[in-house]
Amino acid sequence: MEQIIVQTKQGTVSGKKEGRFAAFKGIPYGKAERFRRAEMYRWDGVLDCTRFGKKAPQIPAPFPPREEPEPKENFGEDCLNLNIYTPDIDGSLPVLVDIHGGAFQNGSNQDHTPDHVVEDKDFVYVNLNYRLGVFGYLYLGHILGGEYQTSGNNGLTDQMLALRWVHENIRAFGGDPERVTVMGASAGAKSIAALMLLPESRTYFSQILLSSGAYQCVRSEETAEKVAKRYFERLKTDDPAEILTMDTDRLLEAQKELCASGESTCIFGPVADGAVIPYDWEKVLHSDRYWSGRALVGSCRGELAFYKFIDPDLTEHAPAIAEGLFGLNAETAKEDYERLCREAVQKNGTCDEEAKKDIWGKVLSDYMYRTYSSRLAKILEKNGSTVYKYSMEYAPAIHCLDQNLAFETKDGGEMLCQDEEMRQANLRVGQVIFEAYTNFICTGDPNGAGVPVWDRYRDTQDGEKRYLQMCWDTESKEAPEPEDDTLSGFPEQVYRL
Repeated sequence: MEQIIVQTKQGTVSGKKEGRFAAFKGIPYGKAERFRRAEMYRWDGVLDCTRFGKKAPQIPAPFPPREEPEPKENFGEDCLNLNIYTPDIDGSLPVLVDIHGGAFQNGSNQDHTPDHVVEDKDFVYVNLNYRLGVFGYLYLGHILGGEYQTSGNNGLTDQMLALRWVHENIRAFGGDPERVTVMGASAGAKSIAALMLLPESRTYFSQILLSSGAYQCVRSEETAEKVAKRYFERLKTDDPAEILTMDTDRLLEAQKELCASGESTCIFGPVADGAVIPYDWEKVLHSDRYWSGRALVGSCRGELAFYKFIDPDLTEHAPAIAEGLFGLNAETAKEDYERLCREAVQKNGTCDEEAKKDIWGKVLSDYMYRTYSSRLAKILEKNGSTVYKYSMEYAPAIHCLDQNLAFETKDGGEMLCQDEEMRQANLRVGQVIFEAYTNFICTGDPNGAGVPVWDRYRDTQDGEKRYLQMCWDTESKEAPEPEDDTLSGFPEQVYRL
């Protein structure tokens, strides 16, 4: 094994060659007491970073299904580590930091491989772990006092600490700290849009690549307190302080009960606590205090269309699904559903069961994702950012399909698709998206060989060129974003209790 030694500001690490990459795995960037904010970790001697570190404690995600449970020793609260893969340790290359998704409840820095994400491109690839579920986002300030005021943002401050670590050290791994792109899908994208509320974000990254997620995850203290109340009801303890020393498995079991509904996606997320995220975060969002830079953002046309395929009684169940996803905002979702049904009758003379399912698919998809991606693109365009926006139209255009085809299913989706022609079509669409996204990572511009012309997203006076977006499809091309493309009735906070 070829040993590669690198000196960082926090200590010395030892990695090894893996294919064309020098790989450094499980580098500890922070340490934290339970429910407390993490601090930078330092060590003496040479740290062996040839194996992955611990994953954050979590309830296994239902999909994709595992034949056997993952070994328990793979998880632990001491999980704040990152992986670095570099094709040229002596270079000065662009850097991609990947923040994984998973509803703020699942996932790890092992979800994506550098072979799939980087392929033959020249940039340094970093992926990181952060605390999840109750460990990362349970708000305890009102229960345990001011020492725990930031507990609802532990996952977010973990991410920022990792970005600071990268900023301070990535040059030693062949990366340029002034050319850092952060990428995320779903909860990863939501995390990044929340990080952009913090002043440090301007220092630690200059580009963002967000798929199927924006700032909608931020919730008020009131909502966070109600989530915590529901959690403690399931924890069944007379002394809330016991949570500080309670067995990890017991904490996870109570989280599992809290999230037993399939509509638990929005239960956890960053909190406007007045300490990490300001109470007036919505004003920050629309001011010059919000991050600006180069941005590539978008969503998928049928983000939650899978509900139609897995639930034959979707029309009956959708109101309850909306309540689980949106809380108090569900009333607006129901009103929009009724309005769209009436409009369908006026236009077509009828609104049958299939049409009703499609309408619910639009309502759920827009308010969970598309509405906020579109709003974020306009916010960034107005604050002077260079914005490239996309809409995934390639059927079935479900949640995060663009990144899935670009960076994950390099077999064309063989596990999910038995049709060879469709697999080949998936590969073709995925390759175009891959080229555009990696062009953006490397140069700040998605355009290049094999990518259709993609203009900036901006408010021009020319109606035909106003708010142009890329439409990923069998034949991808740019087109103006329809003015009524997404529903607009929700506030900035998607989940309210």
